[in-house]
Amino acid sequence: MEPRTFELTVDSDGNASAGQGVLAAYVPASDHSPPVSLLACDPRHEPGKSINELAPAVMAHIRARVEEDSPHWRWTIIDSIGRFNQAVPKWRTGAHPDVAFERFPRGLTIDAFFSATGAGGEAAMEMLSAMVETPRTSDQTPSEREFLEAVEVHGNLPAPGSIFQKVDAAVADGDARLIASAIQPDPALSMALISSANAARFAAAGKTASVPQAVIRLGTGFVRRVVFVAEMMERYQQGACPTFDYRQFWMNSIASGASMKALMPSYEIPEKFADDAFTIGLVAGIGWLAIAETFPGLMTAYVARCRGADPITKSRAQREIFPCAIRSVSERYLERYCFPRTVLQAIAGHTDGDRRWYDCLAQAMRVAQSLAPFDCIAVPTTIPVPDACREEWDRWKSALCVLR
Repeated sequence: MEPRTFELTVDSDGNASAGQGVLAAYVPASDHSPPVSLLACDPRHEPGKSINELAPAVMAHIRARVEEDSPHWRWTIIDSIGRFNQAVPKWRTGAHPDVAFERFPRGLTIDAFFSATGAGGEAAMEMLSAMVETPRTSDQTPSEREFLEAVEVHGNLPAPGSIFQKVDAAVADGDARLIASAIQPDPALSMALISSANAARFAAAGKTASVPQAVIRLGTGFVRRVVFVAEMMERYQQGACPTFDYRQFWMNSIASGASMKALMPSYEIPEKFADDAFTIGLVAGIGWLAIAETFPGLMTAYVARCRGADPITKSRAQREIFPCAIRSVSERYLERYCFPRTVLQAIAGHTDGDRRWYDCLAQAMRVAQSLAPFDCIAVPTTIPVPDACREEWDRWKSALCVLR
């Protein structure tokens, strides 16, 4: 069985069918979590009844469609004020269940829900959040066309600079000496690389104060990525939106890149694409920065709504404030830099291309929320981190502590 989402209505005869009014996500059992179903009223199409009233019909519909009958199935509802309750059914042959609503052992919060449901609950939450990401415009916001056109022509967003261009050319030629020569005039970059080269994993080789030696120890691919990040970060430590956390944005972006690279083997993406994978993770969320710089007023309004909020509330706020999805903004901006179609499809969330890139990026961005949370993103911060991702992130932190 595969995870599924449902958009349902409860008809006048009391039965649920495909329609509008209720959203639901189903995640089958795994080795580490029970089957989970998460139900909520659709904020885009309010059904006029509470989810408690609609739950029996919706639960019967889902149970019939997924053919799941585990005694450990965790049914959960999110009420109109964001509380999470267990829905405990008593099934009757040929009828809707009688449903009792109970608190989770740790309360009514999203953390209580995650504690009880584990990875299955986290996946269900993400699926439900994604269903309400489709934006809704109002008289106070630009149209989607105006919004994306403004992003596309914006001339002050970060791009790699002259040092990266030199390093990139030297990497292509396999010339470590030229790589070091390009970096040495920049003290911060030099210190970052030397600091990374003196990390614990290189202890047997002794300490070094040499940039050329640091390049050799770290490898040209990692050095290239450090330079790319440094020049991207340097331009935007602050910007047009006073409430947008630029440093938090960059840390999360770098964590996404590190996780993307670490997860490549799991998705059978060849190692020769390591630089592409890291760059995809790094720039996949560039839409956040684009909006902060192009429409700082809209970003200010969103930051005020999302601070400390749960993922569903953040998704609702995105839909109400922004004229289109963040991934669409990222895609439009990155089209300017002629990224390959596979890359753009992964970032935009299209699944009709190479699914390996899309699936790898989706997991990388979820893992990054645990490694370096960014408040704007509607993803839980409690998702388990694979060891490979944590190791790659630790490599970056030794360089970042100098760069920042």
